Amino acid sequence: MKRPLSLGLRLGLWCALIAAVASALLGAYLYRSFERQLIQRDDVQLLGKMRQLRQLLGHSGTPALLATQTDYLRDTMSGESNALIEIRSAPAEGGDLLLAINPAGTELPRLPPVALDREPQLGDIRHSHLSDGAPLSAVTAWALLGAVTVEVRLARAYPEREALLAGYRHQIVAASLGAGGAAALLVLLLIWQGLHPLRRLQAQAGAIGPQSLALRLEPGGTPAELQGLVHGINAMLARLEDGYARLNGFAADLAHELRTPLATLTGQSQVMLSRPRTEAEHARLLESQLLELERLNRMVESLLFLARSDPQAPGEPLQCQDLSAADELARQSDYFADMAEERGLRITTQGDARLWAEPALLRRALANLVANALHHADAGSEVLLHAAPDATATGAVVSVVNAGPPVPPDALPRLFDRFYRADPARSGEGSGLGLAIVRAIVERHGGSATVEQDGERIAFALHWPGQRTGA
Repeated sequence: MKRPLSLGLRLGLWCALIAAVASALLGAYLYRSFERQLIQRDDVQLLGKMRQLRQLLGHSGTPALLATQTDYLRDTMSGESNALIEIRSAPAEGGDLLLAINPAGTELPRLPPVALDREPQLGDIRHSHLSDGAPLSAVTAWALLGAVTVEVRLARAYPEREALLAGYRHQIVAASLGAGGAAALLVLLLIWQGLHPLRRLQAQAGAIGPQSLALRLEPGGTPAELQGLVHGINAMLARLEDGYARLNGFAADLAHELRTPLATLTGQSQVMLSRPRTEAEHARLLESQLLELERLNRMVESLLFLARSDPQAPGEPLQCQDLSAADELARQSDYFADMAEERGLRITTQGDARLWAEPALLRRALANLVANALHHADAGSEVLLHAAPDATATGAVVSVVNAGPPVPPDALPRLFDRFYRADPARSGEGSGLGLAIVRAIVERHGGSATVEQDGERIAFALHWPGQRTGA
């Protein structure tokens, strides 16, 4: 696969091309200006010679001088190399050639003569080229040769001008190429210096790996245009670090949770195989192992549910309905009435609000909270199920409050974490996923779960948002 050009090289080539084109355009403009100035200067001189010729021909002695001294005008025009002169009689008198200074016999352009009463102007001059490519300027005017009207044709070739302009063109081309090359080198140097922050960021990013996610890109010395990118990458790294830490913690917790039932199953099987057992002993073993397998099955189902309930994971849309919080709390009170009675607890429901939720998920979240409260509440105490509209009056807050052993303050924020138990001595009870499932459900609906403690009373609150167009 062809390797693409680097950004610096591409910018350098483009800048070189732009500089060369700009230099060429500037050179072309200067060339055209210089050429026009040369032509105008030569034309002004040509008109001056025409005026001079008219004056000479108008002198009373000029006709006799031309008759006796044919080189008179040639001597007068000395210093004007490549000047071509033809003097002819008026067409009414035959248009005969009276005098010619044209050694090569160049055919002069036939132009309308300028009237006697008017001075020739720049617009009267016509420009053409000789057969060898040399520029030629010509003007024709009437003049008086003594008392006779004659036609004066004056022209001049400018081979030296063409040579001068050709050299100028070569200089422009060389200057354009030189400017393009110099611009390319300067741009490459500037780009190399300008991309130094990117090379520094590249080196910093290359040092970040799974074992060094705590590293961050240094924004110091970074151009303002890259500040937002650096902060965005740092925020992404922070999220990755947090997710990686959670994943490692989850893997460690999962291994710890699975180790206990697997060790139990293995130990029981080894004991039973150590010597012959009766049928009753085998039945007790199978019953104990079945309990452990059911616990493992519930744990796997809870983990699958958590994975599917992740708000950031794609899944089926929620089938939300407008529900009464009072009705849902009453349903939970009736369901857990027997369990509460066994422990000498009272379940009380208060308040009402409208909930926008999927019924099955809402009931599972409430059931987990109520079961948790009944499990940890002091015997003979009250478990309060309360509902009220939230501060915006568009959603609802459903809370479950119970009195029980205080939870350490540092453990309070972690109660919704997976596999977390505030009392490690009770690690064999449950899977440690109930409250994590509660948080996953409410967050899937766009809400949040919080916990507060006041003395022996602990309150779990579910903040449900108002009606949404999608889930």
